[in-house]
Amino acid sequence: MNPQRDTEEEFEPGVHNPHRYEPKYAKSGVGQFSKVLIVVGAIMTTIGVIGGFSAMFLMKDGSHSVFLDLLMLAPLGFLMAFTGITGWVISGGK
Repeated sequence: MNPQRDTEEEFEPGVHNPHRYEPKYAKSGVGQFSKVLIVVGAIMTTIGVIGGFSAMFLMKDGSHSVFLDLLMLAPLGFLMAFTGITGWVISGGK
């Protein structure tokens, strides 16, 4: 008895069987939308962190700049990406 094979088949029986039946699943609209949320959230977080912190460090006199408002994109982008990851996992992760 091979202990390695037993642990693999514990979670997915018949994984090594080339003739096992796997039904076709239709792509979920939630899954596709979640992927878009992940990408948009990551882009917004990156722009917010880079643009906001660079404006914060480059402003020597302490005045308010329009670019400091970019810093608010970071938490919003993080929430969008987290929502996208959650939706993607719930929809089956495909």
